[in-house]
Amino acid sequence: MRRAIEEIWNQGDLNVADELFAPDYVNHQGVISDLVSGPEAIKISAAFHRVALPDLWVVVEEAGAVEDVVVFGWTAGSGPGASPAVKGITRARFVDGQIGESWTEWERIET
Repeated sequence: MRRAIEEIWNQGDLNVADELFAPDYVNHQGVISDLVSGPEAIKISAAFHRVALPDLWVVVEEAGAVEDVVVFGWTAGSGPGASPAVKGITRARFVDGQIGESWTEWERIET
């Protein structure tokens, strides 16, 4: 999960999604979850976010795992070191070494 955050979301390397996400990956509660599945769902979502927020930077604040599920808390804002604008929690279930599905809840950070 840290690699997905760092390489896909922070660096914009969308091709990493093919390696990390299962062909039938489902992003429950995602922006485009009803339209696209598999690694393409992550590629499109990350690309859309980076167009809207070119300086988007996500930081994993805490993480843990129980069996095949990784849970991590994160914050996101405009560039490394900037005050975060949103925070969230993502749960991801792994299948055969790839991310098979995920659920994310997020909210704005009031300043």
